Amino acid sequence: MSDLQNLFDAHTHHFDSGNRSVVQLTKLPDEHSPNYFSFGIHPNESAFDFREIEHICEQLNRNKGLLAIGEIGLDKRYDSPEKQEELYIFQLKIASKLHKPVILHCVNSWDRCRFLHEKHAPNTALIYHGFNKASITEQVLNYPKSMISIGESIISNQKLQNALLQIPLERLFLETDMGNLPLIDTYRTVAEIKNVSLHALIDQLDQNAKRIFNYE
Repeated sequence: MSDLQNLFDAHTHHFDSGNRSVVQLTKLPDEHSPNYFSFGIHPNESAFDFREIEHICEQLNRNKGLLAIGEIGLDKRYDSPEKQEELYIFQLKIASKLHKPVILHCVNSWDRCRFLHEKHAPNTALIYHGFNKASITEQVLNYPKSMISIGESIISNQKLQNALLQIPLERLFLETDMGNLPLIDTYRTVAEIKNVSLHALIDQLDQNAKRIFNYE
C-alpha cells in the first residue's frame, strides 16, 4: 500500500516540497542539494555560456540525486528561435551523454522538439512537462519515447480532462511545477477521471518514476 504522504512529483520549483520531488535547478546549489533534482536552462534565457552549463552538469552528476536534464526546450512565445534551438540541442547532447531523461518545456513547438530529441538524444526519455495542449495528445503519445506530465490545471481544464482518458497510466506523471495546490489534489482528480483507486495511481506513477528516472 502506498504512503499518501510520499507522492512522486515529476517536476517542481518548490524546494520545500514534502513529496519525493524532482526539483528544478538552474545553478549549483549554495549548500545542500535537494534529494532529487534536475538541471536545465529554460528557452527564455537568452544569455548562456555553454562551458558553464557543461561544468555545472559535470558537478551535479557526481550526486546520485541528479535525475534529469530540464526543463529545456522551445517556446514560440519568445524571441531568438535560433538561440533557443542551439541551447536545446546542446542540452539534449548532455542528456544523451549522461543517460538522463529530458524534462521538456514545449509551447507550440512539439514537432520540432520531438525531431531534435530524436536526432540528438534518442537514447533518453522525453517528459513533456506542464502538458495542457489537449489537441496534440495523440501526436505526443505516438512518439514512443515520450511521457506526459500534468499539473494542477487538470482540476479545472475540461479539455485536458477529456484528453487524460487517452493517456495510459504507464505514460503519465503528475507534477506541481510552480502551482500552489497540494499535489494530492491533482492525484485525486486524476484517479477519479481514470476510474482507478488513489493507491493504484500512486503505485503506477511510482513504477513509472523508477523506470524513467532510474532511481531507487
